[in-house]
Amino acid sequence: MRINPFEAGASLSINPKANPPKAEQAFVDTLKEAINATDDIIKDANKASLELASGKATNIHEAMIKMQKADITLRLLVSSANKLIEGYNELMRLR
Repeated sequence: MRINPFEAGASLSINPKANPPKAEQAFVDTLKEAINATDDIIKDANKASLELASGKATNIHEAMIKMQKADITLRLLVSSANKLIEGYNELMRLR
């Protein structure tokens, strides 16, 4: 597959009649997807740890990887939420 370089004289065609998604709605959808994905990862890690504890699963490495992935994902989500709250508070101070 060949990628052609961008030419400075080339014009970009933008359709003004197209309805772009609202920024607020796109952000809310992205946030919901992140929360749902984090929830799925945590549920998978809980299932793996329960299976390991009950003796149904014998691969401790996979269970540990799933638990670490859940931990990191949850920390990222909490950190992102904290940054959003800080940004909101900063905007309220500017008013």
